[in-house]
Amino acid sequence: MRDANFFDGWSPGDRAIRMGSSNLCDKIARECLGIQRAWVEVAGQNRGKKFKLTDWQPLLERKKSLAPHEGQSKVIFDLYKGSADAAYQVLTRLTSYIRPEDEPWLEHYQTTAVFSILYEHDSNFKDAARRLAEAIDRSGDLIQQEVFARLYGRYGPTWIVDYVATPGSFSNLLKMILHQSDMKPEYRWAFVNAVSAARNTSYSVMLGSRFLNVLDETGDISAAMEVEKERLREMWLDPIETQIQIMEEVGHRSFDYERCLLGFRERIHDLVVDAARAGVHYANISLIPLWSAGDFHHISQTTYNLLKGDIEMAVLEAITESLEKTLERATQGGKLGDAQKIPIWEVTAAAAARIMQLDGFTSSMVRDLLMRRLQNLILEDPRILQYECMNDEFVNFLRMGEHFLAEPPLGLGGRVGGVEIDLSPIEENEVLSNPHRYSWPGCPITARFAALLKFADEPFHLMSDPLICLYSTELIALKPQEPYFPRIACKQCAIADILPNRCKHCLARNHL
Repeated sequence: MRDANFFDGWSPGDRAIRMGSSNLCDKIARECLGIQRAWVEVAGQNRGKKFKLTDWQPLLERKKSLAPHEGQSKVIFDLYKGSADAAYQVLTRLTSYIRPEDEPWLEHYQTTAVFSILYEHDSNFKDAARRLAEAIDRSGDLIQQEVFARLYGRYGPTWIVDYVATPGSFSNLLKMILHQSDMKPEYRWAFVNAVSAARNTSYSVMLGSRFLNVLDETGDISAAMEVEKERLREMWLDPIETQIQIMEEVGHRSFDYERCLLGFRERIHDLVVDAARAGVHYANISLIPLWSAGDFHHISQTTYNLLKGDIEMAVLEAITESLEKTLERATQGGKLGDAQKIPIWEVTAAAAARIMQLDGFTSSMVRDLLMRRLQNLILEDPRILQYECMNDEFVNFLRMGEHFLAEPPLGLGGRVGGVEIDLSPIEENEVLSNPHRYSWPGCPITARFAALLKFADEPFHLMSDPLICLYSTELIALKPQEPYFPRIACKQCAIADILPNRCKHCLARNHL
């Protein structure tokens, strides 16, 4: 278990590792761990209880305490902190509770508002959106092909808002469409990013849903395609009105969504314009508000329900403590010398993979299980994939964790960037070390894995979003003029091991 003296003197929500703030890497590590500990403690204190919107406050206060280091852009931190505060102030005036059914949409109003502001600020960007809409109108056959491919499992498991343009992702399709449209590269980056990490309107996670619904109702492929293209055009030409329509269609009722969206837009307007005038890349401007405001959904009713079980909570605690101890050791040993290479998600991936290994499972077993299940679900009803599915990213996460743990030459031997990953919190955790207390005592060989698998539909609790989003923001603040996403790199997807021909349809390494 954690050293009893490790957090002495630190208040709840402010428990970052004891390290000096003399250099940039230490500062980033400290602030990232502060965010992580704040949300894990709130979730742990409230698991099994009813969610209240005011539960977000400790995380908000942690965000508002952030400050740029020398060399980091103040305008980035202003946008991050201001967006988080805007979301809290707007929503707490509208409601005190959010239904689980409405939680998924909490990440989708931020970029919608940002694009609306940028269109007003930059008429050329608005004109580029019109050209994109025209290219969409010319791309009916391509869109139809990709919609069918995703909904009927041609590419195997996919993640629609993948951070790189993998097959089945919206960004993969949009890259192909953008090849038919002439515009500045900066605008191309912003558009592609806005259907991956940034998510301009909820349709970023719903690609093909209108097509499939109309096809089911009418049996008319041409009519279904026209409706689909109409929505794809609208999401760029009028993102705010499109988002409001989508919320009406899905039955959102936790709060007045239009008032929320317009209120958020008003509160962040000047921050967005200031960032644009400072030369921050539009792709980055759209990311920061979503990361700072959208990640509040990790404190929610579904999170409290998921963590009701002792093992599930132990998984999250052990991963968090593994990261804390690893970064503590790295900073004390002076091993964090490059801000771009602080082992954040690498440690959480390795820790999650180690928990998986305790019960004899491997990522390839998980991949096979979830892939076969996906095909069976598609045979039952392809509408299962109308919305975002993150099982694919869960498998990729575990697979990379295995790589970090495996001995050379197959892996990195439990070291990342010269830093040894500390897995002792997993070995010493009272719950994880005694699975027989949560299963048939004579054969407790699945309980831990079963708890880990419950995160497959929301793996960003494990990675975790609040942590990764802040770390990415810290890096953007170092180079605000360069687009952070989309990545131009091969992800080495786990599914490609058994579906290598899928790679022929991947545009992850194609520049815009």
